[in-house]
Amino acid sequence: MTLYLSPELTPDEIRKASSAGIAGVKSYPRGVTTNSEGGIESYETYYPVFAAMEEVDMVLNLHGEIPSDASTNICVLNAEPSFLPHLRKIHAQFPRLRIVLEHATTRAAVECVKSLGDTVACTITAHHLELTVDDWAGQAWHFCKPVAKYPDDRQALRDIIKEGHPRFFLGSDSAPHPPHKKSNASPTHACAAGVYTSPILLPLVAHLLESFGALDKLEGFVSTNGRAFYKKPVRQYEIEGEGMQEDRVALRKAKHVVENVWTLGGDSVVPFWAGKDIGWEIV
Repeated sequence: MTLYLSPELTPDEIRKASSAGIAGVKSYPRGVTTNSEGGIESYETYYPVFAAMEEVDMVLNLHGEIPSDASTNICVLNAEPSFLPHLRKIHAQFPRLRIVLEHATTRAAVECVKSLGDTVACTITAHHLELTVDDWAGQAWHFCKPVAKYPDDRQALRDIIKEGHPRFFLGSDSAPHPPHKKSNASPTHACAAGVYTSPILLPLVAHLLESFGALDKLEGFVSTNGRAFYKKPVRQYEIEGEGMQEDRVALRKAKHVVENVWTLGGDSVVPFWAGKDIGWEIV
């Protein structure tokens, strides 16, 4: 579980949350993604909170963009690179604070995280391993924030996974917006930002990693790298007659078509990869 970085959050609350097992604190800059209207304006305001987090070893999770602003030439395509100086500044001020730059989409973000050392990590989503600008421009179902960037940026994400870098791991960032919020943009209302991958996430990651020669990095990317950074060991338990066991998920090769829509009661949502072949399934 995580808390939301807001003016109501105090150093004392951080200490109590840490004692209760809360894993981290999540930060969204104002207006950069769906439902982020209450996001932060200035990180310096939260330095006492960050100091307490560093003290109790709690993770800071950053949505790494700054708000679009025509006067400073900021838009969705450069909002992430423009955020990176803030990441560097926070890290310089609190070098022992564990920070996760979430759902990175650019080569610049990959290189920045690599340069900052063992207390800074980065998540990468499944859909950003596949999408580029051309896939969401005019296609609401692939529109999310941060938006997918250029082919070279996508290649950087694939390359760092293929390298097996221990501070890069999966971030699901799965947003189940109903069809009427994804497909019904108007002159006064944009579509919701978010891609829905939950029903197929692990098979999809296996499918994508296999496509660019990184299938051998699957376990590290989806499990052990993140667990190591969050200091959450794999749970072990004893089964009579079988000794100590670990929680595991098994995947197998099995080609099938992803459903076009998922429904629950009166609600529905269209998943990423809808109607396409996928080559893996959970056993």
